[in-house]
Amino acid sequence: MNSPVKILKSLRPLLILVLAAGLAFLIIKSKPEAKPVVVKEKAWPVRVQLAEPATLAPTLTLYGRIESLWSSQLTAGIVADVLEVAVLEGDEVAKGQLLLSLDDRDARLLLAQREAELAEAAARIRSAESRHQSNLENLPREQRLFALSEKEVERLLGLVEQQLAAPSAMDKAIQDVQRQAMSLRTREQAISEHASTLAELEAKRVRAEALRDQAQLELERARVNAPFDGRIAKVLVSPGKRVRVGDALVQLYDRGAMVVRAQLPSRYIALIKRALDRGDRLGIRGEVDGQPLQAKLLRIAGEVASASGGVEALFALSDGDQFQQGRFVRIDLTLPEQEGLLAVPPEAIYGTDRIYRLSPEQRLLPVAIERVGEMRVSQQQVQALVRSAEIKPGDMLVVTQLPNAIEGLLAKPSDGEGNPLIQISPPGPGPEQ
Repeated sequence: MNSPVKILKSLRPLLILVLAAGLAFLIIKSKPEAKPVVVKEKAWPVRVQLAEPATLAPTLTLYGRIESLWSSQLTAGIVADVLEVAVLEGDEVAKGQLLLSLDDRDARLLLAQREAELAEAAARIRSAESRHQSNLENLPREQRLFALSEKEVERLLGLVEQQLAAPSAMDKAIQDVQRQAMSLRTREQAISEHASTLAELEAKRVRAEALRDQAQLELERARVNAPFDGRIAKVLVSPGKRVRVGDALVQLYDRGAMVVRAQLPSRYIALIKRALDRGDRLGIRGEVDGQPLQAKLLRIAGEVASASGGVEALFALSDGDQFQQGRFVRIDLTLPEQEGLLAVPPEAIYGTDRIYRLSPEQRLLPVAIERVGEMRVSQQQVQALVRSAEIKPGDMLVVTQLPNAIEGLLAKPSDGEGNPLIQISPPGPGPEQ
């Protein structure tokens, strides 16, 4: 028989397993129960404003360049050396004021030659008229002498037939008649050709006079004067420089015709043209170096540049003489008033044609809009003017730019009544678990 000790030793592993199983059961039973995880949707803090459609005048921010309607680059009209430069860049000049002078000695010599040629042509005309007058006076004498010579031939012919005169006398008389006839014919031809001769000489005189006037112009071109009241933009030569015909000398522009050239976006062209047709006065405002800039729309350019997104317009400056040509400026164009516009901060607009409003459940709802311009509240603050048939007065518009804004996103206005928030907490990392 097995002793109790041996039986106990054989049952020891079984007892250990039973004890381990019981201990495990007690541990499992004593484990605390896990509470279910409740996911709470985060409400994103946003700033909102009440929709209040009103009649407003949009402003359009443009970027343009100040320039003059009359800007000229004066060039050399003769080949000469520069003697004197009387102006510097930035100088204001009056019409007719001397800008620079060229060496005019060659031009003076050429003018003297042309004047001599003109005097020679005039003398030839006077000589031709004098010969014509002499021919007219001597023609009757030539005719009488020819008649007498013919009578002498007839008389000698009778005497020769009667053998009262020698035949040689008859021959001499015939020769005298022929010579007299030739002289008479020459004088008559000179008289008949006087008109054509005089016309030829007159044409030569006119040509000589034109050459004289051209030489006078070249002499005058030795002095370069301002064509209008303006400001010197550039001086391109210096004393002693040899210039040829067409070489640039001076650039200047008219201070009294200063404009701002800016590009109007294509979507506003029709509106602006209608305003011009109605006679509306469209003005602009801006600032250059602390000086106020005011102008009015003068006209829309007649040509559209290729690959451009709009049409250039010219704005006439009211005090343009105080601005330099070439300055780039930012200007605000005031458009005609329009009804039913909403003024919202630029950050309220998503893309180019969408904003969000809050539903009664305070969820984001996208709304399609038409952006019609801007409204400058202060020098630093600008509000966008939009229009939408989906927005009704009193709607709460979200004016905070959320990076994760989508339709149905839960939002939380500052006080639950749509009043704007003064400070906005930055969005959290995501929904809380």
